[in-house]
Amino acid sequence: MRLLRPRQAPKARPLVFRRCPGCDYDFATDTGSKACGWYACPYLPEELKVTCPDCNYNFATGEGTPWCGEPPGCRWAAEGYQHAENARRFQSEQG
Repeated sequence: MRLLRPRQAPKARPLVFRRCPGCDYDFATDTGSKACGWYACPYLPEELKVTCPDCNYNFATGEGTPWCGEPPGCRWAAEGYQHAENARRFQSEQG
């Protein structure tokens, strides 16, 4: 008779990204020059992207005019707010 051992859940992979070429912006201290905005960086991992792909509403800053109403209620809203929380947590861990 073979005993089954419970498996541990895989650990979440750490969020990492690389800076844009020529960017010297420090995301932890909010200093330096940047070519793009923090939430618009093309190198951000999917888990940190906080803008709606349809209307470009920013769920982290609340900037923009969502097409789906105020507060946003589109299919991207729940995911957008979760990504905004991920981004805030990521920034706080960097400092």
